[in-house]
Amino acid sequence: MLAMRDTQREDGRFADIAPLGGGFGGILWGSAGITVAWESYRQYGDKKLLAEHYEAMDNYIHYLLQQIDPQTHVMGEKYRSNWGSLGDWLSPEYDKSEKSLLWEAYFIYDLELMSKIASILHKEEDARRFNRLCRERKLFFNKTYLDETGKTSFRGRLIDTQVSYVLPLVFNIADDRIKETVRENFIGTLLRENRADNGTLCPPYSLMTGFIGTAWISKALSDAGYNDMAYRLLQQTSYPSWLYPVEQGATTIWERLNSYTHTDGFGGNNRMNSFNHYSFGAIGSWLCGYSLGIERDDAYPGFKHFILAPEIDPTGEMTYAKGYYDSPYGRIRSSWESGSKGYSYEFEIPANTSATICLPDVELHRIKSKGKNVKRIKGLTYTGKKGDKQTFHAVPGVYRFQINR
Repeated sequence: MLAMRDTQREDGRFADIAPLGGGFGGILWGSAGITVAWESYRQYGDKKLLAEHYEAMDNYIHYLLQQIDPQTHVMGEKYRSNWGSLGDWLSPEYDKSEKSLLWEAYFIYDLELMSKIASILHKEEDARRFNRLCRERKLFFNKTYLDETGKTSFRGRLIDTQVSYVLPLVFNIADDRIKETVRENFIGTLLRENRADNGTLCPPYSLMTGFIGTAWISKALSDAGYNDMAYRLLQQTSYPSWLYPVEQGATTIWERLNSYTHTDGFGGNNRMNSFNHYSFGAIGSWLCGYSLGIERDDAYPGFKHFILAPEIDPTGEMTYAKGYYDSPYGRIRSSWESGSKGYSYEFEIPANTSATICLPDVELHRIKSKGKNVKRIKGLTYTGKKGDKQTFHAVPGVYRFQINR
């Protein structure tokens, strides 16, 4: 964050490359000046970083606002300029997408985060200002990019790509009246064959997102209740998919899903081809937060209180998951293993913390620990059914459950 602040231009623009400065990514890269500080606060609960960088983040929002054509009303048809040059970088359908849709979605996301940050820092007038701008831009987005059928389009051109639905869903931009149809259209992009920009015909459950959409696509599926599709997407092995590079011998995360192949070698990618790159590794966040179920509770940043809500693979292809996160309070462990009769779930809550446990909606008598009814487990308090989950409050300790079908 300090490097980004040090390379921020006088007009408020964050550099796309820090600490060197410069770059050409635009808002999709520059927004890290806001999102990194926010994620650090959620992870460690330290308000100091937010306070130190608040002025720089506010200046960045001011810079973005200055790039909107002053002759165009917020609800006008003409689009702003100079918000960047890159879109969903290295997406197999990069040319089909619409960069400005992604830019606008991230601007809305930035505004929402700034409203939250201002409230945390007791800057209530700023919080209201950012919240008002956020509402205005959501109206603009829905008018500009979403039609009555929930399809994404721009100036009469159909977009209909995976990323064009992912961002308005995960950023809660789509109007409630069409949100369900937006989800349906999104699901349709995974169930069908897609044609990549290079002409490759990609089978159903192909990962058609790039550097931007890949970070959010699995979350969008799970949040909509499609955990089976999230796991199917994860387990796909044909191009383009996360496991395709593994099939080609990858032991690290590659910049391109086809950085090297057994049939084409480097395939002309030598000019720009990193074999140690983060972006497609963003699936790790979903694996931790959804498959293992280790989630932050924003009401208690820094894992003083957290959520354990594992999503067991409903397809049955993935039969176990095991992992941990070393929080400021100690190690949080979570693991599950499924079988024909149900699944086992084991987790550990470190000292001086507590957790909300969310388990599938089954009858309570089907949840056992060493043969005991779940309501008789020491340290565990039943808190009722919420949505499609049975919820509990748990104090520090190690717990082992057997959930029978």
